[in-house]
Amino acid sequence: MSAPAKIAVHRSAEVMPILRDLLGRAIQIKDLPPIKTPEGFYSVATYDREDGSLSAACAMDLQLSASLAAALTLVPKGIADESVKAKKLEEMLEESLQEVFNVSGRFFNGANSPRVVMKWRGHLPLTPERQKFFMTAPTRYAMEVAVTGYNAGKMILMAN
Repeated sequence: MSAPAKIAVHRSAEVMPILRDLLGRAIQIKDLPPIKTPEGFYSVATYDREDGSLSAACAMDLQLSASLAAALTLVPKGIADESVKAKKLEEMLEESLQEVFNVSGRFFNGANSPRVVMKWRGHLPLTPERQKFFMTAPTRYAMEVAVTGYNAGKMILMAN
């Protein structure tokens, strides 16, 4: 029996137009060294293959979560900043972040890659299965993402 096909993980040059098209704003992305632990991240979404197996994840720190959610719905930067100071997104921003993570599934699309679907989104702490995936996923890219008009934050994409 052959190994399952590998999930694609887009790099910053491929992530940028997806976010730009979603938000209608200029995006700047700077690659960062790989990040192996979930500490410092606020929101995590996991994506499963069609067979239900956990295969990819996207994690964002609180700053990026607030910035992307606010930019999506044209919420002023000050509201995003207030959420960061409060260490928790307002409910309206949490709902917008859900849509950001839905679209973020495209970060794992590839011509020869199996389709993945978002199955879970939440916050730390992670379940043991998700924690193990976060720590051991062999493919991972970290980046700093800046949306024009909002503060920059960190994102990590990982897959097996």
